[in-house]
Amino acid sequence: MGRAPSTSGSSSELFDLDLEGAIELIKKSGARTVGVQVPEGLKRIAPDLAGEIEEKTGCEVIVSGDPCYGACDVDLDLCRAADLVIHVGHSEMLEGDRLFDKVVYVEARMRADVREAVERAADLLSARRVGVVTTVQHVHKLQDILEGLKGRGIEGVLRPGRRTRYSGQVLGCNYEAARNADVDEYLFVGTGQFHPLGVALATRKRVVAADPVTGSVSVIDIGPMLKRRYGAIARAGDAERIAVIVSKKPGQRRMDLARRMMSLGEEQGKRMVLVYLDRMEPDALVNLGVDAAVSTACPRIALDDQAKYPVPLLTPPEFEVLLGLRKGDYLLDEIE
Repeated sequence: MGRAPSTSGSSSELFDLDLEGAIELIKKSGARTVGVQVPEGLKRIAPDLAGEIEEKTGCEVIVSGDPCYGACDVDLDLCRAADLVIHVGHSEMLEGDRLFDKVVYVEARMRADVREAVERAADLLSARRVGVVTTVQHVHKLQDILEGLKGRGIEGVLRPGRRTRYSGQVLGCNYEAARNADVDEYLFVGTGQFHPLGVALATRKRVVAADPVTGSVSVIDIGPMLKRRYGAIARAGDAERIAVIVSKKPGQRRMDLARRMMSLGEEQGKRMVLVYLDRMEPDALVNLGVDAAVSTACPRIALDDQAKYPVPLLTPPEFEVLLGLRKGDYLLDEIE
């Protein structure tokens, strides 16, 4: 496990990347052209990675300049241009539409010590048996997390998910590892608020989030998120022309679901249009002249980026609420 190339001011200094396995695979495959795809947070190390691969394999290396936000966000054009694609920062998804065989995943592991954050989080936990979840950047620290909880008399529970490679791992589009745990409370260890919010929405149970980078801990409040989402549903109430968005990305492509949303809308007199997109951008909806949209692509687009869009952007379960077909607790959209 080597250190990520250091770039002044770059978050790459927080991560370890193991390129050796990928380099050996490149040599054995006989690849002559290799693509490199790097997520936004690590983009500045791409030239260094390309240089290392070129030096050690003699291959021509092409770096994807497009944004990359997850394991499902594979650059399909790069896959066609290269013999092999090195996708940095994420773990391969185990379920869903099959991705290109030529994609090799190189995970990015965060160096941050989790022990202090777990100690602080333990003070906020009320249960003696809790589900433990994290992202791929911290899965190598799961044993440290469990031991830290055990030292405070708390049993940590890890459960697998069909779409994730590691027990306890959650994705922005899938929280099965959390839903599989028979517990009343969860500890999420990682950065940001989106994933712990997703755990709370998917399970409807108390979630304590611990950030090993900042050391901050908090109890997740889903109230503001729900207020925003029901606000988006309300704003879509008068929409007559509605786009149903289908992603071209292999890990996000849900055409059957999109067709079902089309049928539900048409049955209630809505003017529906099926739209196939590689990347969701606000201008696309403006140019289509629609009043609202239903996204069957990554669930994070509607939940994270609604403020960017000129019209309400709903998830499929939210669209069912709009049509009066779903009642009860809010249902989080997940890709399974």
